[in-house]
Amino acid sequence: DDVLVVETPEASAPLATSSSPAQAVDAAVARAADDAGANDFEDEFSYGEFDAGKGDPTALTKKPGFDAYVNGRFGFSVDIPRALTAMPEPENGDGGQWRLGNLIAMTASGMNFLPELGGPTCAASKHVVAHQESKSSCFSTGTRDGFIFWERHAVSRGVDFSLRFQYAESLKGVIDPIVTHVNASWSH
Repeated sequence: DDVLVVETPEASAPLATSSSPAQAVDAAVARAADDAGANDFEDEFSYGEFDAGKGDPTALTKKPGFDAYVNGRFGFSVDIPRALTAMPEPENGDGGQWRLGNLIAMTASGMNFLPELGGPTCAASKHVVAHQESKSSCFSTGTRDGFIFWERHAVSRGVDFSLRFQYAESLKGVIDPIVTHVNASWSH
């Protein structure tokens, strides 16, 4: 698989690893892609239009650990931090979202893959500080408006699986190990 990587020294979230050699590209390429109308990170807090409230960051230490989530429709599983609260599940059963107020959002989902639309797509805008892409997977992380965005897609068994985080930059030191754990637990 061909892999494209965009990295800058200020990378702000845990980075995925690639099993194939990567070609480094400077941040100017990402900015040029953004100027050309490339896609940006989706605001995870707009999902379902729920207001999860202010949120208490101390819940991350008061409620440590993880619970397993298994999606019945697409058969993927992932560990969910106990400090996060489940939002109402979509009627189509494609996955779920968990939040800690308006500080942290985690979304895990699947959707039928349509090859005619091309491979999976991750953000490739001026906000991206690291990006990897192949024919069957992609990864992006970056910052915008005081939040860190982290997303990963993988195509398998005719399904585009996605795992996304959005969290306040002030929580980076606490959340990065959680993102690393959740990413390692994600099975599809």
